[in-house]
Formats: sequence, structure tokens, C-alpha cells
Amino acid sequence: MTRLLTLLNLFALLLVALAQTGGFTLQAERGRALSLELCAACHGASLAGRYGPPLSGPRFLEHWKGRSAGELRQFIARQMPLGRSGILSEQQTLELVAYILQANGYPAAGAELRTDGLDRLVIKGP
Repeated sequence: MTRLLTLLNLFALLLVALAQTGGFTLQAERGRALSLELCAACHGASLAGRYGPPLSGPRFLEHWKGRSAGELRQFIARQMPLGRSGILSEQQTLELVAYILQANGYPAAGAELRTDGLDRLVIKGP
């Protein structure tokens, strides 16, 4: 019985650890898939830019330096994809922001990004 309780406790700890580390990572992965579908034609498959500006690297970071991830989410929601703005859901814009942040070296934040916390996340320059 004690061994079973120990295993259940370990399983519970594992679930908590996965929830804390997997949320942002999974959100960014969904954003990557969405980016390949809707953004890659202009911004490239790796976000390095193509016809549109890069969404990763020094040029992106310099442009967005000092601005919040909330501003980035609003820009995506209002302006993207080009010629079809407004088609993305709030969840999709959050997934794209998570992917863009991850592509620019931001560490996995644990829990998924939420709209109400993005204004406190300031993008740093290169």
C-alpha cells in the first residue's frame, strides 16, 4: 500500500511538472504549425523573413524592443494575415505570439500565455 501511495505521489508530481513546463511549449508548437500554414509565405518557414519582415532575430528584436508582447498580439490580431486581417481567434494570436517569442530565445514560461499578462512581458532588443 505504501509503495502504491509513493507511486501515485510521484505520478502527481510528474503531472504538475508537465503542466508547468508543457503549457508554453505546447502553445508555441501550435503557433509554429499555424505559422507554417498562414505566415510562412511572407515571413518564411523559420520566421527569418521572405517578402515580409523577419519575425525572429536581431532585426525583429530591434523593431519591437521595449514594446510589449501585448502590442505584438494586437498587431497580429488587427493586421495579419495580410489581406485577411481579423480571421485569427484570440487563441491563435496567443499561439503565434508564443511561437515568435520562443523563436527569439524567450524561455518557456511554464503556463500558456494569456492575454491579460502580455502587457507586462516587454520584448528586449538584440
